[in-house]
Amino acid sequence: MNSSTVRRLTWPLRRLQTLLAAAVLITAGLPAAAQMGPVPQDIAPLNPPFEMPQLKRPTFPNKSFNIRDFGAREMNNDRDNMITDAVHQAIDAAHQAGGGRVVIPAGKWLSGSIHLKSNINLHIAEGAEVLFSTDKDDYLPVVPQRHEGVEAYNYAPMIYASEVENVALTGQGLLNAQGDHWWEWFEEHGAPPRAKMTQVPLSRRGWGKGAGVEGMRPSFIVFWKSKDILVEGVHLLDTPMWNVHLIYSENIIVRDVDINSLRAPNGDGVVVDSSKNVLIEYNHFQTGDDAVVLKSGMNEEALEIDIPSENVVVRHFEAKNVRTGSGGVVFGSETSGGLRNIYVHDAYFDGSDRGIRFKTERGRGNVIENIYIRDVTMKNITYEAINFNSFYTGPEATGVAPTVRNIDIRNVTIDTVPTAISLIGLPEKWLENITLSNIKVTNAEMGARIVRVKNLVMNDVTIESDSLAMTVDDSYEVHFNNVNLSDNVSGGPLRLEGRYTGAIYLNGGISEEDVQLGTGVSEEVINPETPEQAW
Repeated sequence: MNSSTVRRLTWPLRRLQTLLAAAVLITAGLPAAAQMGPVPQDIAPLNPPFEMPQLKRPTFPNKSFNIRDFGAREMNNDRDNMITDAVHQAIDAAHQAGGGRVVIPAGKWLSGSIHLKSNINLHIAEGAEVLFSTDKDDYLPVVPQRHEGVEAYNYAPMIYASEVENVALTGQGLLNAQGDHWWEWFEEHGAPPRAKMTQVPLSRRGWGKGAGVEGMRPSFIVFWKSKDILVEGVHLLDTPMWNVHLIYSENIIVRDVDINSLRAPNGDGVVVDSSKNVLIEYNHFQTGDDAVVLKSGMNEEALEIDIPSENVVVRHFEAKNVRTGSGGVVFGSETSGGLRNIYVHDAYFDGSDRGIRFKTERGRGNVIENIYIRDVTMKNITYEAINFNSFYTGPEATGVAPTVRNIDIRNVTIDTVPTAISLIGLPEKWLENITLSNIKVTNAEMGARIVRVKNLVMNDVTIESDSLAMTVDDSYEVHFNNVNLSDNVSGGPLRLEGRYTGAIYLNGGISEEDVQLGTGVSEEVINPETPEQAW
């Protein structure tokens, strides 16, 4: 049975699963802003533990251009009522006038791809619903973009901004991508192997509609090589693939956006992709993939481009029923340009597959570093609450190994999870300098598994689990400061394994009597003398 046949056979089941997930969410009556409260009008100062500029909304001339004045008519199932041309005429008029606000007023509208220009605020008024066409020809010509970490010429997104400055998408209206036809098309055709594409120049690679490849869906909203960007207030529904995708861009604010992509395969919420100086705040996510995700391109191509995602603040947000193995805030898996200087705080995850997730693998290379996460509440997590996975697609991946270091996670509450914490480094490139402070875990089936980590510090960590509370395997310089473990297993809640395990320091909480020693692990690895003490 070939892969396309398998996709066609499994598609109805997957669609049923996503529909059921959406129905459960609706019947549960989960209010969008239950945890965050009202969204303040003013943007609070940024205070990350690294240097980055303060960000402010772009400003526009006090001029308004209503698409009705350019011939737009509400939809009535008649393609003659497509508003694409009217929107572009309004954008052109505003642009020629020096900028302003292009208004899509209350009503039901049908559109193809909308392309923004500099100094334009596209405003989707409250009561407006823009339904995007189900005819793929309405997303031609193809445009440059990045598809799953690899550059391509592909169908245009629903809203696209290329090499613009001072641009915004605002309002309280609804943008409905009507993604079903894109998902079915993807399931029919699939996509070529992207890892091979990174080894072929863009002009010659068989990747994207521009190369005649079927099945590659565009993202909903893309900002490409642009700066001074605002996305605020809008509601997004049923994206073809990723929702808000920021590529090679800078000085960006995404706030008070409501995203529902529960039915969408790969329906990531906000994707920061080789972009810098970004604020993401007060957003509500119900997504069919990662809620907020930091990326920087894949393998050889992105290693050569070498543009990191950096100087990013993600704060005051919630993710509920995030599905398909994904997480509330995720780093990777496409990290070949590097990730650095990321500050995440004040987040609430309920019913997500994972909470805080790092995913990378051999071939990605580069460095993930200086990540700070604070004040996160998680409940009803499906897999792991805190997960570092260096074997994202499996141990068979080859190429240069990535470095993951200087990660500081504090003030996290986890309630009801199969596995609370999983930190897994590569044999040739261990995780380095990981700090977990003030972490409280209750109702866990499994506690923590630590594999190939150098210089792990745990401060004030409490884990209550059914099975073994913690396993440390092939890890060195592990500092337990006031760490309390409890489980239902005899023999002690902490087990040390691995020939390279050593320098385990116990300082309050766990005692030596709480430790199980695996084969070949000596009790001498616990609380060894430091060179200063030996002297």
